[in-house]
Amino acid sequence: MKPEDTVIANILTDSKEAARERDTLNRRQFLSRIGTISGVALSALPAFAQIGGGRVLTPPTETAALTPVVEAIGKQVWEEDRLNEDAVGEMIDQALMKLTGRDSAKEAWRDFVLPDHIVGIKINPLAGPKLSTHSVVVNKIIEGLFSAGVLKKQIIIWDRFEAHLLNAGYPIKTDEGDVRTLASDMENIGYDDEVFYETEKDSMTRRENESTRSRYSKIVTEQVDVLINVPVLKHHDMAGVSGCLKNMAFGSVDNTRRFHGRPLYCNPAIGEIFDNKVLKEKVVLNIVDGLVASYDKGPTYHAESTWQYGGLFVSTDPVILDTLILQTVNQKREEMALSSMSKYANHITSARGLGLGNNSLDQVDLRKVEV
Repeated sequence: MKPEDTVIANILTDSKEAARERDTLNRRQFLSRIGTISGVALSALPAFAQIGGGRVLTPPTETAALTPVVEAIGKQVWEEDRLNEDAVGEMIDQALMKLTGRDSAKEAWRDFVLPDHIVGIKINPLAGPKLSTHSVVVNKIIEGLFSAGVLKKQIIIWDRFEAHLLNAGYPIKTDEGDVRTLASDMENIGYDDEVFYETEKDSMTRRENESTRSRYSKIVTEQVDVLINVPVLKHHDMAGVSGCLKNMAFGSVDNTRRFHGRPLYCNPAIGEIFDNKVLKEKVVLNIVDGLVASYDKGPTYHAESTWQYGGLFVSTDPVILDTLILQTVNQKREEMALSSMSKYANHITSARGLGLGNNSLDQVDLRKVEV
């Protein structure tokens, strides 16, 4: 972390505060929970309490359609500490074909974009080179867009902060004849004063300029027609996990620190920000980068709490993917004798309530591919 990066410094401060509160709560509630559960038969507990790893379930309905999701696992992706780029590319091709039912990756990409679309690829570069969206994934997406007829000049890789893009290995590129890499905080971009999320459900002391508004980036309000969301599979001290919903919502607006910490833990702001048509109507595909994943101390990088998961989750539904991210993180935390993060990830349920997707793993058409 660079000394001048106040964004990361604030995240670390807020994360430590959340961790202290969580530890205190766990100590206070441990004995009472043991006393309550020991007197109740397991069969009397709700379904989610009977499942290891914090699996999230909601009662299935007879008419609900199954949500297509692809889990791509790359057995050949990691060669010690080196990524096999060909294997990653094959994973993405196979995942898109499996998701759409098309016979080729080229045909699959045409289900999501048109040749005249301006396409924004929203990455997550916050955690630096070791735990950010991998460039090999982004490059393969760009290759797929090319195959669907989208020109280089119609593609924008982007995030909120220029410093984070640079630190993660994404140099700023502004040549309008090529693929561009842009940040919302660049002087010639900025945020839209006419399109914003306004709420007083926040922490007053953490507001930017005492504002109750979070303005949307002009990248999403003015520059792109469709969005491809490429978050990282990782733990988040304040929101449980940082996945599709948080990457797109908090990555698209300013003045977000006010939603962190107790008692909100980023909820309901994440879902409500995503619910604006400039996001929910433009996001056509979500590809979760789980080549490297984290199970603790997120959203920043810590070598001791990351592992080479070597997988991708792909769907048009960001809510179900965040549900799978949460399950994956919880399962790893269980292996490491750490507590579940489910109670901090309430934004996932809230997003489902807003109609942004499905959070029931019983209503998933899970299609797996192995490379």
